[in-house]
Amino acid sequence: MTQPDDINLAEEKIREALGERVRVFADPFSGIRVSVISSGFAGMTPRARREHVQALVPDANIVRYELLTPEEAIFTEKELGVAPVQAELPLWPEALTGGRADKITVRFPSEDYGTLPSPVISTFYSLRGGVGRSTALAHAARIIAGQGLTVLCIDMDLEAPGLASLFDVEDLVTEAMGVVPLLAAAEMSGEINALDEHVLRVTEDAGLFLLPAGSPGAEYARLLSHLDPPAWYGEDEINPLRLLVEAVSGLAERPDVVLIDSRTGISPLAAPLLFDVSDINVVAFYPHPQAKAGTRALTRALLAAKSRRSTQENPCTPEIRFIASPVPATPEVREMYTERAQEWIREWLSVAQNTAGGAAFEALEEIVQVIGYQETLAVSDSVMRVQGSDDFTVVADWITGLVEPRDALGESPDEHLEPSKEEVLESLHFAGETAENQPLEELRGTFLSTADVDRALALDTVVVIGRKGTGKTALFRKLAEEPAAIVVTSPPGLDTHQSWTPDADVYSDLEVELRARELEWRQAWPALLGLALHRNLAGLALPDWTTEPILAPATERPYRKTDLLSDVKSLLAHSQAPLLVSQWIQDIDHSLDTDHVLLFDALDTGFGNTPEDRRRRNEGVEGLLTAVGSLGPQLRHLKFKVLLREDIWREVSVPNKSHLSARAARLSWSNKMDYLRIAIKQAWRSVQFRQLVTSRLNKPNFHLEDTPVEYWPEEFVRNAWVILASERVSGGRTAYTDNWVWSRLADANGDHSPRALAQMMTAAVNLERIFEAGNRYSRSIIRPRALVESLDKVSDSALDALQRDEFPELRPVFSRLKEIGSTPFAADQMQGTSPDLIRLASDVGLLEEVSGPRDKAERYRVPELYRKALNMTRKGQA
Repeated sequence: MTQPDDINLAEEKIREALGERVRVFADPFSGIRVSVISSGFAGMTPRARREHVQALVPDANIVRYELLTPEEAIFTEKELGVAPVQAELPLWPEALTGGRADKITVRFPSEDYGTLPSPVISTFYSLRGGVGRSTALAHAARIIAGQGLTVLCIDMDLEAPGLASLFDVEDLVTEAMGVVPLLAAAEMSGEINALDEHVLRVTEDAGLFLLPAGSPGAEYARLLSHLDPPAWYGEDEINPLRLLVEAVSGLAERPDVVLIDSRTGISPLAAPLLFDVSDINVVAFYPHPQAKAGTRALTRALLAAKSRRSTQENPCTPEIRFIASPVPATPEVREMYTERAQEWIREWLSVAQNTAGGAAFEALEEIVQVIGYQETLAVSDSVMRVQGSDDFTVVADWITGLVEPRDALGESPDEHLEPSKEEVLESLHFAGETAENQPLEELRGTFLSTADVDRALALDTVVVIGRKGTGKTALFRKLAEEPAAIVVTSPPGLDTHQSWTPDADVYSDLEVELRARELEWRQAWPALLGLALHRNLAGLALPDWTTEPILAPATERPYRKTDLLSDVKSLLAHSQAPLLVSQWIQDIDHSLDTDHVLLFDALDTGFGNTPEDRRRRNEGVEGLLTAVGSLGPQLRHLKFKVLLREDIWREVSVPNKSHLSARAARLSWSNKMDYLRIAIKQAWRSVQFRQLVTSRLNKPNFHLEDTPVEYWPEEFVRNAWVILASERVSGGRTAYTDNWVWSRLADANGDHSPRALAQMMTAAVNLERIFEAGNRYSRSIIRPRALVESLDKVSDSALDALQRDEFPELRPVFSRLKEIGSTPFAADQMQGTSPDLIRLASDVGLLEEVSGPRDKAERYRVPELYRKALNMTRKGQA
């Protein structure tokens, strides 16, 4: 930018040589402009005048001259030039200049999770050809139309039209039809007439339409040559492009979405399409250095643009998305181009800030789609003859995410019978606390049966494996309610935890006893089991080989942990104790007429959290599983049920572990629909929510209130979820709320915790009550913004549980991740951290390993569930 001192100095030098009638001022885009009226120009050619002035200020970058003699000024009625005011016109010079700022404040509709009234207009643009821009548009159009929306595609690549051919309707385009004849006529008449007659239906079974560019020929070329898009934005000028956009809303088949295929390069019509007409621009490029500088300048210009929806009070920046295409399909090369594209885009967007001054883009993976080369697409003559890949679904979701949805809580035939949103919101309660702290009645009402849960409950399942928070304790409490349950070990704080239930101190003292007698843990567990059986079942025979009486406190006081230890020592004192104790358990089993489930829980933190405690825990669990494997098959009525954290199960070494694996059940919540059922079942306890959902979803042959949530068809589960939490995270972000929740609450291994979902719903309900008081929202009970903003609290809780209650040994890893500060990151940044801790962090879902060549860890990624609490930014953030 030219400095004022430079301008003043240049003006003084020219005035000294040519007189007083001199004016020098900055050009809006670059350099300076010089206006001089002087008799010194008499007899000089225009070129000589320019060279003369340039010689007076040789270092000045003069980009425009206005050099006249006094007589010429009188004849042409011109005065000295006036400094130009840079207009905010949607044209290339103005737009590219606006993008040169060091900081650009943007206001996207998605910043407030907003949507836009139909039609939402999207321009597909590429600086260079051959990058699949038109193909991406055509496939996205088919996907959107397949979702039930009406789509109008407009071919604005006027110099090289091709959409009609891609959609296989080229033979239907007549000479008088299309964009070029419409715009040319509007330049003269100021009107767009009979637009419906120019629109072609592409498919009969979906709302997909095309407004072609026209039929290329002599008349087409003549009309095109007269079009002057920059002139449309002059004062009091007719703007055929704006007229066309307005006319689209009046079509008989009014579109929800308009997709525009733009000309490549810096073409005159591309500018207003990108910087004025469009609500969301999809920029396609191949990540080759040839495209870098130009696409960077374009991106910055788009950030500075204001769409046609802008007002002085509410400026609106068109959304921007990127397609990197077509990259080589091999995984390694695709990964390289993906990283390059994201690195470039991150720098291009680095100047953007939201209205609060923060980063305008949360994560690049939500706005960048990498599409690999696909031969079937490359050789196909028409998109109507080939099935596009899932890559284009993401592109379609970007656009439909901005479409204003129908209100889920809008009109209803039984509206007078329905509760209000306020009543439903006030009545909702989700069980976000741990299963240990959950009231038993609430646990019964929220317990959800799934295929995994049913397998875990089955009598023949011996080991139940799951990560923390997947519902093991809820399952334990469900089992412990049964009259036939025998609780051997239990989490503290539950009514199943007796005064004698083993804890870390018991296990520590017991280990000393075992070492003194040269016994192993596998020989101790049957003794603990026998004592638990006697504490729960009356009339069982006592062993006759002990030197001291057992199960008989010295006074009437309760049986305590010290009594338990004394009795175990008595049982193990005999030289043949292991054999005798085993036979004792079998005798008890033979005396029973009914089955009993032997429950073992709290085998993780129940041993303590010091390194020594964890070593003892692993040996103790190995002993228990060994005893289960050897003793279990000999029992008819006593059924073992060991609930175990997954990382412990993986660590322990047990003879014939594969036999136990065959009788194990894993709680993983790998089915997204089952995961949603958790939230629906907890919300279902609200009478008002039940009334609202049944009013909307009941069918003559299916009544929700008569059917447990577990057995609802998926269609009803998803529709109930939409009523509860809306269909989309609006604003062109990850399109569907269920997908967003599913991805954000997954750990690095893709596992999901019911507790995290309940915590998110609890936080979201609390936020929604606050939001609703100031800004009513009628599309769902909980607005997407409340879900999104609740993630911080869920992340804090998840990390707190991980580092305080479950894996305190990982604290060095947590500290290192906070120091690294962003994810994903190079694997070598973990140098100095114990490989065992890194392996544990991966096992528990804190770190996802991204392998490079030869399967060696190249990078690590921290999932969203923990990233926010660790204060790590995403590498994709701009």
